[in-house]
Amino acid sequence: MHIILASASPRRRELIHQIRWEGDIEPGHFPEVTNEKEALAFIQKRGLETEFAPFSRAGLVCAVNAFGKAEDAASRRGDTIPVVGADTIVVLEDRVLGKPGNREEAFSMLRSLSGKTHVVKTGMAILYRGKINLSVTATKVRFRHLKEEEIRKYIETGEPMDKAGAYGIQGLGTLLVDSISGSYDNVVGLPLTVLYEKMGEIVG
Repeated sequence: MHIILASASPRRRELIHQIRWEGDIEPGHFPEVTNEKEALAFIQKRGLETEFAPFSRAGLVCAVNAFGKAEDAASRRGDTIPVVGADTIVVLEDRVLGKPGNREEAFSMLRSLSGKTHVVKTGMAILYRGKINLSVTATKVRFRHLKEEEIRKYIETGEPMDKAGAYGIQGLGTLLVDSISGSYDNVVGLPLTVLYEKMGEIVG
């Protein structure tokens, strides 16, 4: 399978290679929405109510961002090859945790996740020959009870700074996790089984 991946994420690139697909990298530039109100405004402006009807709240946010990235990449490369956009967010008690802006924000996020279960959601959009396939995959992740000192040491590695929720499960962040329920690939940033199934639906 040959796709256009609308993401600069090295983690998503590695996942594509894991299933032996070829992925042309064409990062999608899109002013991301940050809440449901902004997402709904985008949908209504574009007349995409039907396409996004299955999603709400945080799921709607990441679905819109995934679509926006894929659409931007397709505007430059076309959609004769499937274009895949994705957006991953961390949700704790209905609060969306994005990428931390600084070390203090990273510390606050990780301390709030300590000893609790949160949900990682990845919105995914596939655009192909005028067709749109949207999905949102959710995985539950439970953190160990973390000591403040180990949080600070983890932040010192620099790993949390470019990741939603301030951790990367595929790196040192795996040591923070007690258990997961659902797709591991989804937590990394791209649910491969869902991608495979959805690609079959849209490409045939």
